[in-house]
Amino acid sequence: MWVLLFLVGFLGFIVAIGALLWSFIKKNKDLRKKSLIGGLLAMIMFFTGAMISPIDESESSVETAKTEQTSKTSSTSKKKEKNSTKQSKKTSATSSSKKKNAKTSSSTETSSSSKTYDDAANTAFASELNTKINDVLRQGGVTDSFAVMPNGSSLIDVVVPQNYKYLPNSQIQQLADTILSAKENCFKEWNAKPENNYDQTYGPSLYIKSPDGTTLAKESFWGGTMKRVIDNN
Repeated sequence: MWVLLFLVGFLGFIVAIGALLWSFIKKNKDLRKKSLIGGLLAMIMFFTGAMISPIDESESSVETAKTEQTSKTSSTSKKKEKNSTKQSKKTSATSSSKKKNAKTSSSTETSSSSKTYDDAANTAFASELNTKINDVLRQGGVTDSFAVMPNGSSLIDVVVPQNYKYLPNSQIQQLADTILSAKENCFKEWNAKPENNYDQTYGPSLYIKSPDGTTLAKESFWGGTMKRVIDNN
């Protein structure tokens, strides 16, 4: 059930983004309202599916085993306390050392399992995002296309058609917010793949530009929001 909610929510959100982009182009307020409502419902289904997904029982099993082991050790220690105080202290010190070594080993393994997000990784993600965005546009019947370009290892530029440069400020802001949301959702899905697994939670910073190099909007320094740069009044 949770898988169905998760997938339907994700796909519904992508379709809602396409419909919202189309409503901007056609200036259809009714479609824009419906796409926003549809996107909200899809997000609710997405997060509901994520929240009710099965909890990994392995951690619970480990904690139970640790509790049982601690209980047995405590019982044995109490029985032998009068005759083997020194031995008990030695065992306790050894156990503490093993726990520290286990934590260090686990930390090292986790660190080594993730990769550094470099220029090559950013280029690969830009290609993935380019495909996703243009697929959504085609599915929505939009003939325009966007170009996603990598910029070093920490930035990507989404180049929109030249006429978008002259849209009203409110539409440019809504377009930028929509592309930012699509970028973050795409990055989470892409980075979750075993062959990627890069060492960062959020995608590269986003810039929206026109073909002549004019910046229409850019992601804030702390991320999570888009700031409109151009002013069309």
